[in-house]
Amino acid sequence: MLEELNKNSISKNENDAILSWIKYLETIRGYGEHTLDAYKRDVLEFSNFCTDKNHEFLSPDKYIFREFLSVLSERQLSRPTVARKVSSLKNFYKFLIRDKVISSLDMSIFKSPKLKRSFPKSIESNLVAQALESIMNNESDHWINLRDRAVLLLLYGSGLRISEALSLKRKDAPNGEWLRVKGKGNKYRDVPLLPIICKGVREYIDHCPFDTNGDEPLFLGKRGGELSPRIIQRRVENLRYELGLPSHTTPHALRHAFATHLLSGGADLRAIQQLLGHSSLSTTQRYTDVNEEELLRLHKAIHPRS
Repeated sequence: MLEELNKNSISKNENDAILSWIKYLETIRGYGEHTLDAYKRDVLEFSNFCTDKNHEFLSPDKYIFREFLSVLSERQLSRPTVARKVSSLKNFYKFLIRDKVISSLDMSIFKSPKLKRSFPKSIESNLVAQALESIMNNESDHWINLRDRAVLLLLYGSGLRISEALSLKRKDAPNGEWLRVKGKGNKYRDVPLLPIICKGVREYIDHCPFDTNGDEPLFLGKRGGELSPRIIQRRVENLRYELGLPSHTTPHALRHAFATHLLSGGADLRAIQQLLGHSSLSTTQRYTDVNEEELLRLHKAIHPRS
């Protein structure tokens, strides 16, 4: 990472400050790889901007921030992208203040754009069942069909993210009532397993043509290497086309369906939060909005006075 930063022609002090910040986010805050990469790019972008404008990167003022925001506006970036860049810079300079690299900084001009609140989109349970059944009728090798079905079972049956399912090792193969999952921020959680999930994974393992040890990936690609998330995403895209599934049908939508169907069945919101690995209850509460929309739809469709 040090060499990569140096390519951007920044000073040693700037280089050290950014590296210290990235290390703090990774080791203390537990930020994931993709978040770290995005934050690093954002701060380096602002560093290059300061260099081009002959501004001091480690001690900017609010007018420099204002000018940078103006440049971002001219580029017509999406609101989420601008919001992330603002978050990256505020995080970085707050770290410098906390670490006493700088004494204070006026960041009042740095306000994130308001984002439209998005709601997770679920899939009806009968459509999920239809997809899981149809996947076995594909012309791919039998073990590949079993593999893809096992992955989708983990997403829908236990609420895993696709990255969590594909990061499982052979030694993690479910063989009981619980599965320990490593989620965002390297945080572990235990999720319950349905017998159908254990059976599905076991069938895949029994038919997989490759011998693997305990520390190798559980789910393998066609040539025996690590399975790419894109393979599963493309498989779901094909199912969506073949079965006429909703346009929002994706691997991640199966995780949403897991939470929404649990909530509809009367599950406690705190329990769902723990199962999904959400650090904040407010993130999980979005599913109550989904459930309310479904209740409203049913009310309008069924009530005799509607």
